[in-house]
Amino acid sequence: MRFIGSSEMKITLTPEQAEMLSTKETIREVIQKHPDTVLAFDIYDGENLIGFVLVHRYEDRKYFLWDYAIDVRFQNQHKGTQALREFIAFMKANYDAIAFTTTYVYGNEHARHVYETVGFVETDVVDEPDCHEVNMLYEV
Repeated sequence: MRFIGSSEMKITLTPEQAEMLSTKETIREVIQKHPDTVLAFDIYDGENLIGFVLVHRYEDRKYFLWDYAIDVRFQNQHKGTQALREFIAFMKANYDAIAFTTTYVYGNEHARHVYETVGFVETDVVDEPDCHEVNMLYEV
């Protein structure tokens, strides 16, 4: 896998998947406004653009996995798990990353499975009227 710096998300998702991520407009805006703390990458497997990842450095060497998705054409092929493992190694090697946090919408069993398979552990659940998310941590 290769991770190439990006200024926008170029992959295709189902409408339901797109609702779980930031909008393409928000992603472009965040990347432009926060170049010192936000990193975005297109994920390539060979010549194929298969995914997108956006992280925010919230503390020295610690990153929030903000948006992570695999293009619909490459889903259910274990590429999401493989790409996330390789991305963590890439961030460790190139940015000296020591920890990642992320969230997923409660009930999104596919996201939970990918994160747990890679090694993220649940830290807590936010269950409020407008927010039902699970917080997770991965320590490199």
